[in-house]
Amino acid sequence: MAEQSYEELVERVRALSGVRVRELGQVGEYPIFAVEQGNDPQRPTALITGGTHGDEPAGPAAVLEFCRQGAGAWLEGLNFLAIPCLNPHGYAHGTRHNGQDVDINWAYKRDDVPEVQVVRQLVADRRFAFVMDFHEDWESPGFYLYELYRNRVPVGAQIMERVSPICPLNTQPVIEGQRARGGIIIPTAEKHEELRGEGIPVVLFDHHTDHLVVTETPTALSLEKRVQAQLTALEVVVEAHLPSAQ
Repeated sequence: MAEQSYEELVERVRALSGVRVRELGQVGEYPIFAVEQGNDPQRPTALITGGTHGDEPAGPAAVLEFCRQGAGAWLEGLNFLAIPCLNPHGYAHGTRHNGQDVDINWAYKRDDVPEVQVVRQLVADRRFAFVMDFHEDWESPGFYLYELYRNRVPVGAQIMERVSPICPLNTQPVIEGQRARGGIIIPTAEKHEELRGEGIPVVLFDHHTDHLVVTETPTALSLEKRVQAQLTALEVVVEAHLPSAQ
């Protein structure tokens, strides 16, 4: 994939208005930012992340668009914490891995990966209403997702229904080596145990939230459509967590 301008992304983050922007850390020459909306301590906070893999630009684009639009009426029920791009080196160089050639999504146990340290420090001693992680799949013919949940009703089917007018769905019975139904990967206990402690999303679900959704857009689709699909999925998850839905 062609290199992208992380400097341009930084400019867009710093140009955001009506939100709080702070630098979480530095990876070489690249800063990693958090964007916060809402500051009511009585309300739960949702965590939204993008750019874990540098060659998946729709994630950062979707997070930035959400921050640009603002959470609006959603702030009546939730605070939001967003990381537009967790892997700035990969983003700048158009690579899946970081500058150490590490897939940071599966390196949570490592103490020598700066992006992982940023996540650890950010989530320490915190719980989130939900965690939403925007990804892309270069090989997938359509949109699909992973969803992990406890003590609540899943929303995967609703997401697929709302996303389907925007982009095709991946309805294959096996996706990424795992069973799937209607574009929703059905995780097994064995697979979860295999990834326990290794994967950032798995650790977040095990220790920091009761609801995790990882979305995967098909990279062959236009960037505009991919961003629209990600934001539509986010809308479904947020609606399920607002007080009116409880």
